[in-house]
Amino acid sequence: MVLQDEKTLLPSSSVPEESRTAQPAPSWFSKNRKSVVMIFGLFLVLQHFIVSPYLLDLWEDATYSSNSHRKSSCQQAEAIYPKSFDVSSVVEGQKDRLINWLSGAVKIPTEVFDVMGEIGEDDRWDVFYKFADYLETSYPLVHQHLKRTRVVTHALVFEWEGSDPSLKPLLLTGHQDVVPVLPATRGLWSHDPFGGEYDGELIWGRGASDDKSGVIGSLSAIELLLESGKFTPARSVILAFGIDEEAGGKVGAYHLGQWIEEKYGQDSISILVDEGNGLSDAWGQLFAAPAVGEKGYMDLDLRVETLGGHSSVPPPHTGIGYISLLIAALEKHPHVPHLNVESPLVNFIACGADSAPDFPSHLRRSIQKVEDSLSSRSGKVDRKALKEVEDWWLEGSYLDGTLPQGTGRSMVGTTQAVDIINGGLKVNALPESVVAIVNHRISLSSSVAELQQQLVDVISPVAHKLNLQVEAFGKDVQYHGCHMGEDVSGPQAGKVILSVAFNSSLEPAPVSPFTVDSAAWRLLSGTVKGVYATRPEASLSPEDAEKTIIMAPSISTGNTDTKRYWNLTKNIYRFAYQQGKKSGFNNVHTVDEYLPADVLVEQVRWFANFIVNVDESREI
Repeated sequence: MVLQDEKTLLPSSSVPEESRTAQPAPSWFSKNRKSVVMIFGLFLVLQHFIVSPYLLDLWEDATYSSNSHRKSSCQQAEAIYPKSFDVSSVVEGQKDRLINWLSGAVKIPTEVFDVMGEIGEDDRWDVFYKFADYLETSYPLVHQHLKRTRVVTHALVFEWEGSDPSLKPLLLTGHQDVVPVLPATRGLWSHDPFGGEYDGELIWGRGASDDKSGVIGSLSAIELLLESGKFTPARSVILAFGIDEEAGGKVGAYHLGQWIEEKYGQDSISILVDEGNGLSDAWGQLFAAPAVGEKGYMDLDLRVETLGGHSSVPPPHTGIGYISLLIAALEKHPHVPHLNVESPLVNFIACGADSAPDFPSHLRRSIQKVEDSLSSRSGKVDRKALKEVEDWWLEGSYLDGTLPQGTGRSMVGTTQAVDIINGGLKVNALPESVVAIVNHRISLSSSVAELQQQLVDVISPVAHKLNLQVEAFGKDVQYHGCHMGEDVSGPQAGKVILSVAFNSSLEPAPVSPFTVDSAAWRLLSGTVKGVYATRPEASLSPEDAEKTIIMAPSISTGNTDTKRYWNLTKNIYRFAYQQGKKSGFNNVHTVDEYLPADVLVEQVRWFANFIVNVDESREI
């Protein structure tokens, strides 16, 4: 039997000729069906991940911008102008005198160092005699009409007694001292650091900005007010000038605070203004950003003690090796930043969202969600939106070019910096004691106790693995972690001691009022706005006249002398009416410090207006 051809048993894949001619030609869609499906699928993907978020952004922007009924947490005070007379007129034509006053002050090198001997024993204090004599010569009317008191010899208090003792005095503070100029950097200065040179635009020298501009600014304002004969205060005005702010204010401001409290009492001051944040541009808007609070402080003394011996028979780790591992652990586990909704930094963002033309839209949505959640019926903060605001401070503020790298993070969180390390004396002798000093600036949302616990939690497990005993802040620490089963038998290799260096612990400062509900904030804000509105540039063109300044609260990452004045008032503002350049704010604490002469004039004008505005107010 012959089998059929295999091909005849399978369905034919070819179409008979007559059938091909009878069927219509396939459509374009039939030919391109696969491509159409792929394109449609791609569109769905793009729509989900790109188009929809973009449209949502536009919708949210429109929703928030059109919501005129939402209440901002950054309400602005009205400008305040002195009622009795044109205070700014007393400063007109005085530029040359002001320059000479500051220049002469810069020429006196009132340097202070971290470690100073007693006044009368350490002759480095003696330069303050010369500075006080200079002030007396330069400001004769101040010394004639104000009572000057020497506190601990060199710290100075000036009292301009008012006619109404029922009014709480105004306190203006500053410091006479400056950070030292390192001899090795002298050649880097383009002008003599203590030459007080004026080049026609800038006044050069150490202290020109920090903080002899504050001392000279307030004294100049009072001297000119006295010269005018147009102002006699009803409210007393007190000036307090420390001598070691750059070394912590342990001598000058400490005793000044005690002296003022003993004479006037606790909560006796209406408002206090010290050196601090100034004017700065952000997102196309000029802000005045007084520091309404400042971070806490603690220097950690991290010490490792081990047995000595000859370096020819070393242990696995010397004391220097041990402390290196402990430092590495600290830097590997930095303090976790946390932004509280009550922080002034949240309100600062709200002010930017309200007023700045170039403010990031995503950040505006986040802060407005935070504000709306707080004003909702539940009053519960939108945690996700608040975290987005926190993330902007931590990373976004640098990525979008608003702040230098690390600045935003340091504003929000507790920082640590290993600044000093000492250990070892001889190359063939094992070091018996090694010390590192770690500087901490404590977040407003934290405390000294929380910082110390964090340090113990990081150091203890590492010390246990190294078979080191731990003593932390006066107490022995027993480690109870999950690695207790590890073999660390045998005699202990040494001891780790954690303590507070230089008696330096300081809690974060109380936060001063920073909304228009506060009379003190309204006075500060209103004076800033009034002085800015009457600045010389405002008369140059309609565009300049229309420019505005926005008041927004901020914080100080460092500490000023105000830490010694907390008992005197809750209204403490660290603020200088100065606009610094982005490169280091007039180079304070570094080479080529300077101050523009025009900025000095405006600062004096601000002081004069503020003194009179506070005097005329009956709200504080």
